[in-house]
Amino acid sequence: MKNVLFAALAATAISAPAMASTYLAHSNYDNDVDSWKVRDNLSGNVTYFTPSWAPSGGVPTGHLEFADVTPGGYLFEAPDHFHGDFSSAVGNGGIFFDWKADMIMDNKRPGVSLYRDGVRLIGLGSFGLAESQWHHLDFAFDLSAGWLVDLGNGAQTATMADIQWVLEDVDDLRIVGETWTGVSETTWLDNPTIYTNVPAPGALALLVGAGLILPRRRR
Repeated sequence: MKNVLFAALAATAISAPAMASTYLAHSNYDNDVDSWKVRDNLSGNVTYFTPSWAPSGGVPTGHLEFADVTPGGYLFEAPDHFHGDFSSAVGNGGIFFDWKADMIMDNKRPGVSLYRDGVRLIGLGSFGLAESQWHHLDFAFDLSAGWLVDLGNGAQTATMADIQWVLEDVDDLRIVGETWTGVSETTWLDNPTIYTNVPAPGALALLVGAGLILPRRRR
């Protein structure tokens, strides 16, 4: 009976090991804006601004802040360390960030876009988020996140092949800032992170232990 119980526990360890995240690209804004920019587009004219940096009040400390300055739409644009090959996270990771806005229209919501050669992979958050409150957005790099892809002729549902292709060579990453029509709102951003999941050290030990013990039991 003890052997049967141990085998069941070992099987559980194999089928559902604890996971830990490895950061492939990350900004925590603990010291500065980490080379992030704000990209404002007014009637096709793109202007870049430097967001404000605050050392406290984020999740949990430093963060970015930007008060709208034109009637155009604006996005937070990532620096070079968010560019490159992140395909190791496809089906096994994603991107998360913490986001807040003091005014949010009913038809506005947070989101993230990753680009490759003009193709845009789009992850969208929920409508109706509470204003002036931090929200944690996490988009897995699989079909559960409801990714859209825009090849230049409008957004459509993304396939795993689309996600894989974009993640193999990301050349731009932008996070929604604009939440209100007109020059009214302020948006905050913290902890943008591309991550992949790996078994935690303790789970690896369980896997190894189970692999060593189960064959002995069969003899």
